[in-house]
Amino acid sequence: MVFFYKTDLIYEMLLHPQFFGGRMKSFIKDEIMKNVEGKCLGREGYVVAVLDVKDDDVDTGIVDYDTGCVSVNARYSAILLRPFKNEVLDAVVTHVNELGFFTEAGPLTVFVSRHAMPPDLQEGYDADVDSWVSDDKEVEIKTKCVVRLRLLGVMCDATQITAVGTIKDDYLGLISMGF
Repeated sequence: MVFFYKTDLIYEMLLHPQFFGGRMKSFIKDEIMKNVEGKCLGREGYVVAVLDVKDDDVDTGIVDYDTGCVSVNARYSAILLRPFKNEVLDAVVTHVNELGFFTEAGPLTVFVSRHAMPPDLQEGYDADVDSWVSDDKEVEIKTKCVVRLRLLGVMCDATQITAVGTIKDDYLGLISMGF
């Protein structure tokens, strides 16, 4: 349900002379995996996994004569997660308050406002149990519940992607009461 895609990216790094030699390309691969996996690359999305860094994809570096370090570009293949407006996804509720609730779908945080809930939930915040309860008491959204939501808006910056969602449409809302 969440949009994953495979793409080729370029990682630029400054390599200290102590890493020159037979294990240099192996060190570059390890550094790319350590520094890129799980990180947000802004509008590109979150790097879920680095698939491959081929030896042929590590360019010849340029020496910085002041420091002796080498600037190296390496191409790598990765799977990224990039959410889009109007995308439908399942998410786990992480925090509930009187304004709505926050959910997480992997690294993506989504806020659902009380105004983006069905009419029978909009006035149903129960502060005693920290949950949203429907008028007929059949639906209770609380921490660790799983909800299906639609993204209304997606905001990207350099370090994270956040979104605003709704459970107001047909086939959206509570899926399970938690795990």
